[in-house]
Amino acid sequence: MARPLLGEILLENGEINQNQLDEALEVQKNEGGLIGIILVNQGAITEQILVKYLAVQAKRVTDANS
Repeated sequence: MARPLLGEILLENGEINQNQLDEALEVQKNEGGLIGIILVNQGAITEQILVKYLAVQAKRVTDANS
Protein backbone atom coordinates (compact mmCIF):
# COMPACT_ATOMS: atom_id res chain seq x y z
CA MET A 1 0.00 0.00 0.00
CA ALA A 2 1.22 3.51 -0.84
CA ARG A 3 2.27 5.74 2.01
CA PRO A 4 -0.43 8.30 2.83
CA LEU A 5 0.71 11.75 1.75
CA LEU A 6 0.74 14.47 4.41
CA GLY A 7 -0.73 17.08 2.08
CA GLU A 8 -3.65 14.81 1.23
CA ILE A 9 -4.29 14.08 4.91
CA LEU A 10 -4.31 17.80 5.72
CA LEU A 11 -6.65 18.46 2.80
CA GLU A 12 -9.02 15.63 3.80
CA ASN A 13 -9.27 17.03 7.32
CA GLY A 14 -9.91 20.62 6.23
CA GLU A 15 -6.66 22.00 7.62
CA ILE A 16 -5.63 23.37 4.21
CA ASN A 17 -7.37 24.00 0.92
CA GLN A 18 -6.40 22.78 -2.54
CA ASN A 19 -4.84 26.13 -3.45
CA GLN A 20 -2.57 26.05 -0.39
CA LEU A 21 -1.50 22.51 -1.22
CA ASP A 22 -0.86 23.38 -4.86
CA GLU A 23 1.28 26.38 -3.85
CA ALA A 24 3.28 24.27 -1.40
CA LEU A 25 3.78 21.52 -3.97
CA GLU A 26 5.06 24.10 -6.46
CA VAL A 27 7.59 25.37 -3.90
CA GLN A 28 8.63 21.79 -3.18
CA LYS A 29 9.06 21.09 -6.89
CA ASN A 30 11.16 24.22 -7.46
CA GLU A 31 13.15 24.43 -4.23
CA GLY A 32 12.86 21.03 -2.59
CA GLY A 33 12.00 20.51 1.05
CA LEU A 34 9.35 18.81 3.11
CA ILE A 35 5.74 19.68 2.40
CA GLY A 36 4.86 20.09 6.07
CA ILE A 37 7.66 22.59 6.67
CA ILE A 38 6.74 24.47 3.51
CA LEU A 39 3.12 24.74 4.67
CA VAL A 40 4.27 26.04 8.07
CA ASN A 41 6.59 28.56 6.42
CA GLN A 42 3.74 29.73 4.20
CA GLY A 43 1.51 30.20 7.25
CA ALA A 44 -1.03 27.63 6.04
CA ILE A 45 -0.69 25.53 9.20
CA THR A 46 0.95 25.84 12.60
CA GLU A 47 3.75 23.67 13.91
CA GLN A 48 1.22 22.08 16.29
CA ILE A 49 -1.02 21.06 13.39
CA LEU A 50 2.01 19.69 11.54
CA VAL A 51 3.00 17.53 14.52
CA LYS A 52 -0.59 16.31 14.96
CA TYR A 53 -0.91 15.21 11.36
CA LEU A 54 2.56 13.69 11.17
CA ALA A 55 1.33 11.44 13.98
CA VAL A 56 -1.85 10.68 12.00
CA GLN A 57 0.30 9.85 8.96
CA ALA A 58 2.57 7.58 11.01
CA LYS A 59 -0.45 5.76 12.47
CA ARG A 60 -1.86 5.16 8.99
CA VAL A 61 1.47 3.71 7.89
CA THR A 62 1.60 1.47 10.97
CA ASP A 63 -2.01 0.36 10.49
CA ALA A 64 -1.42 -0.38 6.81
CA ASN A 65 1.58 -2.55 7.67
CA SER A 66 -0.26 -4.52 10.36
